[in-house]
Order: sequence, then structure tokens, then C-alpha cells
Amino acid sequence: MHSVMRPMRVLALAGLSISLIAPAVAEIESEFHVGYSSDYVFRGNNAGSDLYEFGLDFGGSGTAPVLGDVDWSAGVWYGSFGAASTNELDVYGEVSKSLNEMLSVAVGLTNYSYFGAGNAGTNLADDIEPYISLGTSLAGISLGVGAHFDESDTKPHDIYWEITAAYEKELSGNMTLGLSAVLGHFDETAAGVDDTYYALSAALSIAASDSITVTPHVTHIIDGSTGDETVGGVSVGFGF
Repeated sequence: MHSVMRPMRVLALAGLSISLIAPAVAEIESEFHVGYSSDYVFRGNNAGSDLYEFGLDFGGSGTAPVLGDVDWSAGVWYGSFGAASTNELDVYGEVSKSLNEMLSVAVGLTNYSYFGAGNAGTNLADDIEPYISLGTSLAGISLGVGAHFDESDTKPHDIYWEITAAYEKELSGNMTLGLSAVLGHFDETAAGVDDTYYALSAALSIAASDSITVTPHVTHIIDGSTGDETVGGVSVGFGF
């Protein structure tokens, strides 16, 4: 659910080139999706109402020198929101590796670009954000912790920390319920802005066919500086 948490992350990571992986990639999976949300809330901040978005994601696995077996993902995401038609374009990528049966590590990079009438005259520079995260699974619940670094110095914070928990349950042959929780914390914020927020999400993935999935979703955000709010929406994914 991209309106609250960006899934997947440009595969130029800490000196690791995609050319190291590409020759050994066994299979690539891809998905295109379009969606709508009543508001665009990212990391507890409501950027505007009526988010229309689409994204294209790729993922696969392969073997890299030194690292051995790795998984990778990359993609682009575009969103238009607010009365002034503000636009955002993200390019992202990630490489992850299982350290053992319980623990995995991922490194990634995201580039955020802003344009459109809502950003006219603001001269907003791109945000460049590398990150590292650890993930594990306990009693069927996926747990993660990540550190995201603002390398562009465009934000008040230097590091954004995020703790996540997610659970999925198959309700029938074509329906899966997903529940997730997020705790986000900024090491520094602008005056009057809370440095911690919480979000609880529920999504129902409905397989309309082997390649088409419809996912209505709802998220409740708890933020000390902006107050509580609930965001709803729906997305349609096309696998190929």
C-alpha cells in the first residue's frame, strides 16, 4: 500500500551493480498497478487529498560474487495528489540476502522527485535516500527494522527509523487478508512536529484471475502533531 508505506525499493546500492547479478538471474517477476486513496499519507504526514497513483515493479533472485544467493527488486512509482495537482516520481531498488533461516538483511536506495503545479516555484531538489533493514519471522508474523538516511539534506532529519510487523491469512482460494503495523521515528523534526507516528493497516487481496488482483485497503494513522486520521483506497495489480 503505497499511500502509507512504500513497498520495494534503484539498484545502485553501495557499490553493488546490477551487472553482478544479471548474468545469474533465474527468473524475473513483474507487476503493474494503478490505485486511488482518499489521502496521500507518507510517514505520518498528509501531503494532500485524492491520491491517484501507478507503479511498475520488478523482482527476482540470482547469484552475485562474494554475496552468493541474493534477491533483488526495483521499480518506479508515480503519484498525483492535492487540489494543486502535486506530482511525485520515485525510482527505487533493493538487494536482500538471507543470513540464516531466521534473519535477512536488505540494502536499498530511493530517489524522490517532485514536480507539477503544486510544486511550482518551490525549486524542490530530489531526495536521495539509501537504507538498510533487517527482517525476521516469528509465529507467522513478519518483523522488520530499518534505518533510512537523508543524503540530500532536504529534510530536517538525518535518519528515519521504522519498525514493522505484518501478518497474512488466506481466507479462501482467491482472498487473502493482510494486516500490518508501523512505528516510524525521526531523529530530528521541524518545530512543532511530532517525531514519532504509528499506523495500522488492513488490506484484502482478491484474485480476480491468475494475473489480476484487486486490493481494497484502509489505514489508521496516529500522529501527535497532526492528530489521528483514517485513509482508504483500492488498487488493481496486473502480474506479467
